[in-house]
Amino acid sequence: KYKSDPLPQAWIDAMLHCAHLAPSPSNSQPVRYVHIDTPDYRNKLRQAFIDGHARFIVEHKAAGGSARLRNWINAYKRYAEFMYDAPVLLAVGVTTQTLGFAGRLAEAGLLERDMRQSTDLDITVGLALSGLMLKAQALGVGSCILTAPLVFIETPERLLELEEIQIKCFVTLGLADEAPSPTSRKPLEDVVRVI
Repeated sequence: KYKSDPLPQAWIDAMLHCAHLAPSPSNSQPVRYVHIDTPDYRNKLRQAFIDGHARFIVEHKAAGGSARLRNWINAYKRYAEFMYDAPVLLAVGVTTQTLGFAGRLAEAGLLERDMRQSTDLDITVGLALSGLMLKAQALGVGSCILTAPLVFIETPERLLELEEIQIKCFVTLGLADEAPSPTSRKPLEDVVRVI
């Protein structure tokens, strides 16, 4: 939950500056940030999200799906609905013209296909968002990365008129209006292996 207070533009700029400092393949700097501030665009996204949820529920029922899967669909809708009312809503994506090292090799015929580009771009977005979220934390700003809405919204790029950007996630920012307990983490010995 966020307070309704707007964030100072200087804070938003500082968070985006930290994100922009992230490394990228061949210094291509492919990550793009779209601040969705107008109610028209937020409402278009919200309606597409609602329509996508309804479509999944109808298809799930027609397929005779389990109650457990229906509950998952409904839960992910509930968990993501807050984003449309967040003080700051960003769509974060990458330029569609980005060509990294593997892409250049594929273009030259030295690789059959560019098998790295999607992974490289996802890593780059993750690094950028890490910088953004760390700066948000330092400023006392709450943040949340959301990918589930991209499952419900079929063509967010078209809705937002972003032909040159492939959206990878949404990010919300605002002053926290709650203090949830930290999520549990697996012990290090479960996630680290020495070979």
